[in-house]
Amino acid sequence: MSSSRRSKFEIWAEVLEFCLRAKRTQTWLLRKTRLKTGAIKETLQFLLSRNLVEKLNEGDSIKYHTTDRGEEVLKKFYTLINDYFNLNQNRIKSDNPEP
Repeated sequence: MSSSRRSKFEIWAEVLEFCLRAKRTQTWLLRKTRLKTGAIKETLQFLLSRNLVEKLNEGDSIKYHTTDRGEEVLKKFYTLINDYFNLNQNRIKSDNPEP
């Protein structure tokens, strides 16, 4: 029953993760994220407008890199997801006590 569609949150996290490891071009991100051109442009514009990635001119190419703020947001996102699932796991265990 799993869907191959990703939420915007998942796409944002994926782009932040890719750009955290190294400076990436829009074309590189386009290929790795398997998004359409319009979608990657929209995603990058959103992340840029919130100071989560920075746009760098490097010679003839433009690259994107996750800012310190973007890294912090990414960490908080992963923490929130992990905490949520850990809480649900604990809740399920407490609702179903072992005999």
